[in-house]
Amino acid sequence: MMRLADLLATLNIATDNEVGVQEIVIDSRKVSNGSLFCAYKGSLADGRDYLLDAQLAGAVAVLYDPLDFELPSDIKVPAFAVPQLQRQVGNLAHEFFGRACDEMQVFGVTGTNGKTTCCYLLTQALTQLGMQAAMIGTIGVGRLGSLQPVTHTTPDPIELHKMLADFKAQGVTQVCMEVSSHALDQGRVNGVAFFCTLFTNLSHDHLDYHGDMASYGAAKQRLFTDFNSELVVTNISDSLGASLIDVANAEFIVSYGRGGDVFADEAELGDKGIEFEFECNGVDFSAHTPLIGAINIPNIEMLVATLLALSTSIEDIKSILASLTPAPGRMELYRVAGSASVVVDYAHTPDALEKALASVKAHCRGKLWCVFGCGGDRDQDKRPVMGAIADKAADKVVITNDNPRSEAAADIAEQIVVGISGDYQVILDRADAIAASIEQSGPDDWVLIAGKGHETTQHLGDALLPFSDREQVQRAMGASL
Repeated sequence: MMRLADLLATLNIATDNEVGVQEIVIDSRKVSNGSLFCAYKGSLADGRDYLLDAQLAGAVAVLYDPLDFELPSDIKVPAFAVPQLQRQVGNLAHEFFGRACDEMQVFGVTGTNGKTTCCYLLTQALTQLGMQAAMIGTIGVGRLGSLQPVTHTTPDPIELHKMLADFKAQGVTQVCMEVSSHALDQGRVNGVAFFCTLFTNLSHDHLDYHGDMASYGAAKQRLFTDFNSELVVTNISDSLGASLIDVANAEFIVSYGRGGDVFADEAELGDKGIEFEFECNGVDFSAHTPLIGAINIPNIEMLVATLLALSTSIEDIKSILASLTPAPGRMELYRVAGSASVVVDYAHTPDALEKALASVKAHCRGKLWCVFGCGGDRDQDKRPVMGAIADKAADKVVITNDNPRSEAAADIAEQIVVGISGDYQVILDRADAIAASIEQSGPDDWVLIAGKGHETTQHLGDALLPFSDREQVQRAMGASL
């Protein structure tokens, strides 16, 4: 519990109100006795329409965004107007949960592709170095080996700061978290004291939300311009990543990629992983990782750049790289004697699919299969683009369901095949598509199952059904023997 007066002082609001706040709430349905309800217009609903509901449910006070809004006369609890309230909730939560992240090193990773893998690899590395590390991201929250599922890549600001407080209580000292463009646009990470911010890349995605690439890139850039950090690690091979060197608010900036501080001058892809020759500002060394695919090269470069900036020895870095395991559903390889090699990957954007296919093709001696679909109620422009990418890179293309949501699966498939000029199959049942591809492929073939990665459900209409690409692959490969 915290006094309302002390909490509002965070926003430079003076009041002598001594009421105790038990919790901060942004969803009126979660209000209970002692809640401070924060009401503003969101993307799906306007919380200000539910001020009376919050009052009746026991809110001790309300904050509201005054833009284009007049407070109803029947609101009797203390009410305070806070301009741009959505962007202030994180600061309130930071104070309410004891400024927990001030006592930890928080690593924030943003970019279109690679966020999950980079967070997962960095958490592995920090743990191997003896640190008490945890992660927050698409595949879950917590320490590795005991990740708990989440509904959003980056939680809402109240949930996020509560997670950080829980981590602190558990003795966690380093947190690696994915920071989505939606989260940056909506202020979900406001109040977080970042120790290190990292950038992967920018490519076509989420334009249904941001509208255009310029707005999408501007949202990503906020992590480096709106927050101060001790260290920035950025991909100099990406135009936005290169521009961060001039605009980022950081004490120390490290770049990776060709021309950067850390660069994999050579990377040889083999059956047992990748052999690297690194150039690091005059310090050259060789290293091996069991991870597969060229798509992982920039992820490893980012990891090496970060570890060097943390003064990690070359020998420790080589040991870490040699022991890495892939994030669940990220270039995750399945092999059974006599069967094709199968890779499950989360690639669901044009850029990610292109890179995933190129990565798998480099290992493939036979035919390359690509099994994928596109999510419903999301960016439709990328569907034929992804069809064309699969058509160009793969020998066999199988179009299937991803998460159709409210859209007709057949309609999504039709939009994908607009970009395909060669042969393809449409098998809408995803389990059947996975099984058929593995059954029809030969022992020298490689099959990429793209789009859902680690996910354990499939969104069909209004139903959220149990479904795992990883389980389906294991089942199909067992049945193929």
